[in-house]
Amino acid sequence: MSYHILHVLKHGAVLGKDRGFLVCQGEDGSEGRIPHADVRAVIIAARGVTLTSNFISAVLETDGIILHCNESYQPCGITAPLARIVDTQAYFHQAERPKRLNARLWQELIRGKTRNQQRVLARRNISSAHLELALKQDTFDEGNCARRYWQLFFPAIGWATSSRDRREETAPNQMLNYGYAVLAALCHRSLIVHGLSPLLGVKHVARFHSDALVYDLMEPFRPVVDLMLAEFMVGADISMKAWCKKVGNDLREMRVMHERFSLKLMDAIDASANSLARSYSVKSAEPFWVPELE
Repeated sequence: MSYHILHVLKHGAVLGKDRGFLVCQGEDGSEGRIPHADVRAVIIAARGVTLTSNFISAVLETDGIILHCNESYQPCGITAPLARIVDTQAYFHQAERPKRLNARLWQELIRGKTRNQQRVLARRNISSAHLELALKQDTFDEGNCARRYWQLFFPAIGWATSSRDRREETAPNQMLNYGYAVLAALCHRSLIVHGLSPLLGVKHVARFHSDALVYDLMEPFRPVVDLMLAEFMVGADISMKAWCKKVGNDLREMRVMHERFSLKLMDAIDASANSLARSYSVKSAEPFWVPELE
């Protein structure tokens, strides 16, 4: 099973394939190799990188995904495997856009997100009465919970702002944008692998440059990136390059709770996508699983 996220940070590198290995050759003559079957995602975060057709096909043949970034480390596109139908019932039921089922699935997603936000705050020895109360109620105001969360989160990591705005060019917001984009690429891959259309969302609506179901599936996983940032901001090197490396390492190594045991985060994304496909197949939210931070 593939389990590596390959971050390419060498400007001018050439990426190719040699027998069963992906090969990265630097301008300085250096060379790195990794078995291509072990790679789940490739993040291109450098200028002037050349990708050979053999490299691209090798990644896609094992259901890997390639995320392309611009010179400011901002994601600008993906190269993904071909879509497929795994379970005909799941695909056609998803296409029907069942309102009641989607509403139930969305509740599970945002409750999972809020539970994990609560645990991120707990790691910083912070509690939120608003989040605790919201999780006990039947109706759920996700927007208010998110505002309360960010008001506590940013000061806790030593940053003056108290709101989240993906358009702001402040360091934490840019770092979160990058981390979420890598997470989104992994979610996109998992949805394709399990036969669902990334375009047909549970709650998010289709729009230009948007894969609605990707944004839905990643909701409960977003706090994992927040937790990475909280840990990162206390380090000595808080450069964007160092952040890229941490995102790649932590997305591979971090674990989340799954019933009586834990799963690596990348496997948890697959498990959640698979459970979503089963939910659509049987038209019930019962099989659906969302992650819980340890």
